[in-house]
Amino acid sequence: MFPVVNMIGGTTVESGGVWSRMRNKLIDKEHLQGIMFQAMSFTDYGVSPDNLNDFWRQKTFHERFNEHDDLPNLDAPVFIDSGGFKLMNSNTFGEAPEKGGVPNEWGLYTDPKSILGLQLDFGADIVATLDYPIPPNLKEDEKTERMNRSIDSAVECLRILDEPALLEESFSINSRAADRLRERKAAGEEPSVYIALHGHDYETINWYVGSFLNRISEHDLDSSFQGFAVGSLVPLRDSMDILVDIVQGAKDAIPEERSDEIGLHVFGVGGKQVGLLSLLGVDTFDCSTHMQTARYKKYLHPDTWANHELDELEDHLEPDGSFPCDLPNCLLCDENEVSYETLIEELNRDWTYEERERVKDNGGNIKSDYYALLARHNFEVYNEELRRVREAIREGQLLDYVIGFARSHDDIKRGLKEAQIRDKRLRAELESRGAYDLLPGSTLTSDQTKLSEWDGGVDESVDTQQISLKHSPNDFDIFTRSYEPPSAKEILLFIPCSQKKPYSQSRTHSILFDKLGPRVDNIHKVTISGMYGPVPESFEQEQPVLEYDYVLAKEDIDQIELVTNRVQRYLVQYGDQFDHIVGYVTSKTYRQVIENAFDEFGRGKVFPQEPKALQLTEFFRNENIQELLDYLDQHTADDLSDQHS
Repeated sequence: MFPVVNMIGGTTVESGGVWSRMRNKLIDKEHLQGIMFQAMSFTDYGVSPDNLNDFWRQKTFHERFNEHDDLPNLDAPVFIDSGGFKLMNSNTFGEAPEKGGVPNEWGLYTDPKSILGLQLDFGADIVATLDYPIPPNLKEDEKTERMNRSIDSAVECLRILDEPALLEESFSINSRAADRLRERKAAGEEPSVYIALHGHDYETINWYVGSFLNRISEHDLDSSFQGFAVGSLVPLRDSMDILVDIVQGAKDAIPEERSDEIGLHVFGVGGKQVGLLSLLGVDTFDCSTHMQTARYKKYLHPDTWANHELDELEDHLEPDGSFPCDLPNCLLCDENEVSYETLIEELNRDWTYEERERVKDNGGNIKSDYYALLARHNFEVYNEELRRVREAIREGQLLDYVIGFARSHDDIKRGLKEAQIRDKRLRAELESRGAYDLLPGSTLTSDQTKLSEWDGGVDESVDTQQISLKHSPNDFDIFTRSYEPPSAKEILLFIPCSQKKPYSQSRTHSILFDKLGPRVDNIHKVTISGMYGPVPESFEQEQPVLEYDYVLAKEDIDQIELVTNRVQRYLVQYGDQFDHIVGYVTSKTYRQVIENAFDEFGRGKVFPQEPKALQLTEFFRNENIQELLDYLDQHTADDLSDQHS
């Protein structure tokens, strides 16, 4: 199990808040098998191009952390993913100049040489090849194109590792990485390579694996090749039937004579699924859920696998008030080092800067430490499950372990049944053990649906809207459309776009408009698209708006400027038709766009005015929505009063 760890949480090795605290509480532990780091994650933490190239790329993570007296030694292997998803959603790191792209100040591009150079500079022991992820419902022709590009990228990565001189071609910044690679090859310590895969069904992933193996059979390029890493699985963690289908598709494409030598890793999936997926041939896992849940103040119960809000955990404590956990490596719960009351108090109170610095200087725990302790507990629950599965494998008891686990967890039961549809041998083994309740077609609990294989129908709740990654800002521009805002509406409301289309059906938009209630009759909603700028609600069903998949990132300076300019132009052209102009936004980049446009126009208010954090969770906070509602109610009441006077 590779926990996802942000090795770069800022401009120095000490910076990084909760991520650095979690990192320091993990990386020197003997029971840690390794860590997972996403190569492009530094873009989220204020790292500048100069800081990246002149500091972080100068020494490997092993060198930098092991030489620092105040940091734990990094002895575990580092698995570095390419950051394909990050690159997919950014215009900054596009094609390399040699392929017609535009140079950028980072010297990083969506190019195998560029990304591999970065991974080597960071000191990767294992690398995942640069991939071109496949979002759900992508058009078939684009899906095929992106899979072929990923295969080309993987082949090029292996070729570079065989010939380090290729690394320096076109990228002088890679000269240090090339020298490091030569030294590692001479010592027999070159990094292992996992080929990143994507696919949303058995057939697609099966073709993907087979196509890559056919490609490298034409060349002698598999000296560094160790296995496959399957991505795009995080949204499927709760869809065990689909997850099982994808894993079986990958495993079945590996020739039986090579099944023991070619590893299979799954990105972002672990915990409850470890036993079943190990049974199906998965060798390694990684997860970031331990950190994500901790940031929402959730405690993973070691016995029930329920994620409890800390404020509601009291009913699940031991009789003596201690945490319901006896995991030996849990720093939070072991010997009750931190009490439940202390954890609640420290995570719920506001720390001043002066107080935080004073406590840090005295070696005490600051708020980030308590989040890190909670994350460490959540990780140890996952790690303990992995330990139990490994023990079952050593004793030849894995199937029996999975049978027992599936009987206690309906989602694992559903996945085990799905696995037998393709794996008749697995079904025979279950029958031989008398596990008839776990065979396909057996009755599930009342709150579960039947497997698609047996139901024969289509789940109408599944979003089937296709997307395309080929759209550009020119595909929709409100100023090229015949459009006039509705004259009867007095309030202009800007809110950020959503991944789900049409926007109005997304969770963010629907929750906000439910809270607005009858006020919506007087509101004209304009969505700020990271791709197109203003999208009035009457245009949400247009094809380019329905199909694009893009998130505005802070690195995409030109795109931010384009969107901001379009919002400013919209306000100049239509803003005076509205009595009130407001924005409701809690994501940093979109808020920057709206605030800058309002400042240029000369009026408009953004809510919440002082959010606790600029992140999506604040969008749903009741007190933030109420702040918007109070403003609207007050000013519409003032308008009515003015009319009567």
